[in-house]
Amino acid sequence: TDFLRTGIYLGLKVELPEKEIYSIFQKKDLGKKYYFDKFKKSEGFSYFYDSLEIMVVNSKIYSIGFDLARHPVTLLNNIIIYSETSFELIMKYLDIADINWSFEKQYCYSRELTIKTEGNVLIGCVYDKGNYWLSKFKTLQKVKGDFLLFDCTI
Repeated sequence: TDFLRTGIYLGLKVELPEKEIYSIFQKKDLGKKYYFDKFKKSEGFSYFYDSLEIMVVNSKIYSIGFDLARHPVTLLNNIIIYSETSFELIMKYLDIADINWSFEKQYCYSRELTIKTEGNVLIGCVYDKGNYWLSKFKTLQKVKGDFLLFDCTI
């Protein structure tokens, strides 16, 4: 719940230098870098550790997120959130944990609803052609009061 409240995970937050990642994780644990474009490596990359994704752009942490399709996450020390967990249940859990939240404007798809927590963490819910899933819990770098990008990969 601290991540949802603050946008900080294990001391990492957006806009910190890339080197801060290595003060928390060993490179061998993070594995290889997944470049956005293998021909333009300067555009940035991501590390994946279980469901955690750390995105780096211009040698700074651009986003920190949890991909629920890769691995469930735990709230309130005992509630496991899966990609199939209902959006209504997420709102209930946020209220129980006393985390301020609001509905956020649409970022990607016409059938995605996004909640933004007090820690500027975005929680995306997609409903498309009869299928429903939670996509990611993710915080992003901000520019002039708005988020640069919400990664639409599901």
